[in-house]
Amino acid sequence: MTMKGLLFDLDGTLVDTLEDIRAALNHVLGMCYARPIDEAECRAVVGHGLRKALRDALWYSGSAYPQDEFEILYSELVRFYGDHACVHSKIYDGIPSLLSAARDRGLKLGVLSNKADPLVQEIVSTLFPAGTFDFVHGLVEGEKPKPENNAIQGFIGLCNGQEGDVTIIGDSEVDWQTALRAGCRYIVVSYGYRTREELSKSGVDVIADTTGEVEDRLWK
Repeated sequence: MTMKGLLFDLDGTLVDTLEDIRAALNHVLGMCYARPIDEAECRAVVGHGLRKALRDALWYSGSAYPQDEFEILYSELVRFYGDHACVHSKIYDGIPSLLSAARDRGLKLGVLSNKADPLVQEIVSTLFPAGTFDFVHGLVEGEKPKPENNAIQGFIGLCNGQEGDVTIIGDSEVDWQTALRAGCRYIVVSYGYRTREELSKSGVDVIADTTGEVEDRLWK
């Protein structure tokens, strides 16, 4: 098999977005007069999209809120986060050189996230130079999130390859499951929002602790 493309998760893989996500969740929790979540709790709730993150954050905070008002809270979460998406977020060290090395090898580069598509587009366009990625896709209405997201087939087609020609790089068991279901190769990083121990317990068997280790696994 040849390598034709790298498909990255966004949060915890390319960009450290945790504090901006936490600020948005805590903004909504404040509307419910609930205690804010801490960093560890925020790490635990991310990975499955903002809707589930909000539900889990409300649970962690012990918030009692009317179920019929959840969509109002979610809309406010998306609004606030959209207005403050890149206050603290930053690209992880080593990512620019990794992307450059992949480009030099003629690989296609993509982003597939469970975050709402407008937010994904905003974060990528704000933090990365134009043209860095050939494919940027967040969750759109009516679409199933990773690991069931079929948008990956669009990236595979863009690469003019087969499933095994694409490597998915993420930071959670969700990304690992996505790769398994799609038949792609994978590398899961432990510098994001899941520890090596958590990943191993989930069954992940290809783990990189740094961006340098990602490159070693890709090129060597």
